[in-house]
Amino acid sequence: MNRKYIDKTYAFILDIAMIALGIIMMSFFAKEIWNLASVLLVGGTSVDFYKVSEMILETFMFFEFAILTREYFVQDRISLQNFIYIGITAMLRNLLVIHNDTLDIMIQAAAISLLMVVFIAYNLAKRHILTEKHHDERDGKLFVEEHPNQDF
Repeated sequence: MNRKYIDKTYAFILDIAMIALGIIMMSFFAKEIWNLASVLLVGGTSVDFYKVSEMILETFMFFEFAILTREYFVQDRISLQNFIYIGITAMLRNLLVIHNDTLDIMIQAAAISLLMVVFIAYNLAKRHILTEKHHDERDGKLFVEEHPNQDF
């Protein structure tokens, strides 16, 4: 089989799946907005602060995932850096809602610390790779300048 045909078919299926995922995320986002608006508009009932804050944090998570699906279509990829950002912000938001168990707080703090270490290591590795690429390009240009009569 032709590899171009397989690649195009795979990309088409992936695009359709990302569109479906984006529609699902946006519908959950709209549902959470509707639930928050109904809690706001119904003023006579007693509202649990932690339940409302949990609903707000869920809304933000759906919003972030909808942005990820948009990024896929704009940049034709989703960067690992954005997944790390979302993981860190999700854990921080979770700390705002669940704060009554000390062991859970310690586990979440350790998870946030681990994500930060991964984020720093990822950025350092990316910077190192770009620096090496730059050095290789520069060295290649210097070699060509020093040996102008050579055919490559």
